[in-house]
Amino acid sequence: QLQRIKQILEYAGEIGKKVAFDGFSMKLNVEIAKNLGYIKIRKDVEIPINRINEYPDEKIIIICTGGQGEEMSVLPRIASGNHRFVRIKKTDTVIFSSSIVPGNERTIQRLKDTIYRLSDNVYHSEIMDVHTSGHSNIWDMEDIIKQIEPTYFIPVYANHFILKEAAKIALKAGVPKEKIIVPDNGSVIKITENGLKVMNEKVPTNYIFVDGLGVGDVGEVVLRDRQMLAQDGMFVVVAIVDRATGKVRGSPDIISRGFVYLRESKDLLGQTRRKVINIVDKTTGRGGVANWTYVKDEIKEKLGQFLFSRTERRPIILPVIIEV
Repeated sequence: QLQRIKQILEYAGEIGKKVAFDGFSMKLNVEIAKNLGYIKIRKDVEIPINRINEYPDEKIIIICTGGQGEEMSVLPRIASGNHRFVRIKKTDTVIFSSSIVPGNERTIQRLKDTIYRLSDNVYHSEIMDVHTSGHSNIWDMEDIIKQIEPTYFIPVYANHFILKEAAKIALKAGVPKEKIIVPDNGSVIKITENGLKVMNEKVPTNYIFVDGLGVGDVGEVVLRDRQMLAQDGMFVVVAIVDRATGKVRGSPDIISRGFVYLRESKDLLGQTRRKVINIVDKTTGRGGVANWTYVKDEIKEKLGQFLFSRTERRPIILPVIIEV
């Protein structure tokens, strides 16, 4: 909100304070505004962020990004103590000058809690009227449409209902209805010397999962497995089976990751081993040629039911059969 930044700079100059900007988008927007002449900053007011420690604390104002709790933005880094030049003190004043964007509630609340532990003077829109919108209102949009007098009007980058409301404003501002296009994500608009036309085909706009060097190669099955691993862990059963008799040799080995700690679950471990031996004995018959895929599926199903009955958890079960 450049108008508010302009006001802060003016007041800072009047009361002898220094202003430092931090955050890529903040510094970029201020620089653009300066180049366009929207903001004029006195040389004795603005200082680089790395020089704030050259002045008394009460003479410094920092305008930075991160009020929505964005990871790696400036304010969260200051709050976590990871900023190179800024540390919040009890006597400092922190102002969240914007209200909460829907969906950011939990992140911002954690950030507020952290800052409240560091400072005794925190202000935000829930306790004081400090918010002003950075978005244009109806009259702003009408005004700019009338100034530009566009041949076509295509609103983008918003929820669909907002795009439709923008189209109504354009219609009211004098844009003909047939010259207004409200697209969806992926809509293809053909532009020729004869005009614009929305085509029937669509461009894919689904999310593409990037994992390491792979782009889009992680499907739903892999994601589901990862969710299961994160939720209930993994349970690996290794059984050595005699080809001639179909019986398990020795005791099956069990590996648990993220499911139970084996040293503290000896009873469950013993019951599980006996269960595996019983399942293999029943599915292999008297030896000879066995359908090992069927045996593994039976171990997965029966052992899964058994473990759920004992723990009410469903780990990924990986049976390994070694035939000797």
